[in-house]
Amino acid sequence: MTIRTINGFQIYAVTRNEVEYKPSYFQQQAEKWVEGAKRDQLSEEELDALKKKYNSRNMSREETVALLGELVEAGIMTRSTARDIYCGAVPLDVSKINPTKTQGTLTKSSASMNSGLNLPGALGGLGAMFGTCGLSAYKNWYEYAKSSTDVDVSQSAYFQDCNKYLEILEQLSA
Repeated sequence: MTIRTINGFQIYAVTRNEVEYKPSYFQQQAEKWVEGAKRDQLSEEELDALKKKYNSRNMSREETVALLGELVEAGIMTRSTARDIYCGAVPLDVSKINPTKTQGTLTKSSASMNSGLNLPGALGGLGAMFGTCGLSAYKNWYEYAKSSTDVDVSQSAYFQDCNKYLEILEQLSA
């Protein structure tokens, strides 16, 4: 067991050495990916090739992982960004978290609940966890993530990468 300190609090973490560990399907595939040189967009030829492989309106978990892998290898995103998108991570402004107070980590979550967003529908954006993925699921998740985070979405590199992923899904659906 490993003991770490975060903001003065001790955290006990179990490591792979102490517990039998089997990586998830995503992790197994992601370990094989080689990140390409960073770039902002795919060529028309690359988009056409992806359109032949993927139906972005309704993708299986395996197809979603494969598409993310191709985007990582093309240099459109990093492995860590692909992981965060696949898992439905929502970045936070950690400078606003006070570890001495009991609070939720999504500091705007109460505001997003009152904004008319359908939370179960928004969590459908985590379709990768439920087995089906696609454009509408990730659009719902993206809108939920934007409304529930305290980071500046327009300046966040993570949200820019997510937006780029949604644009690619849109292009694959056309």
